[in-house]
Amino acid sequence: MSSNSSVFVVSEWSAQENKENELWDQLKKIMDLSRKEPGCIRAHATRQITHPGSPGISKYTIVLLQEYANIEAFDKHCAQNYVQDFFKNYIENNNRSIINDWTCRLFQEP
Repeated sequence: MSSNSSVFVVSEWSAQENKENELWDQLKKIMDLSRKEPGCIRAHATRQITHPGSPGISKYTIVLLQEYANIEAFDKHCAQNYVQDFFKNYIENNNRSIINDWTCRLFQEP
């Protein structure tokens, strides 16, 4: 992975039952803060929609789309207190967890 090339991040999220809006609100906050990071080029929180021209449906109803200047900028994003706090409070803490499932993938143009 080249450290001089943009890194594209696709993270997909599925909420626990009756927690979709809470998860959406939390992820929107993270994207709003991410946009202010020096290495963040763009950060969007999106929700799955239905359309007859696109029949696929995913269990992941929220998708975050981000672009960072390089892998170092992404690493700095992951180390941000607000990102760390989200994981501690809403994923790792079984009593407060609002996540059913999630995945994160990185992409880069060759």
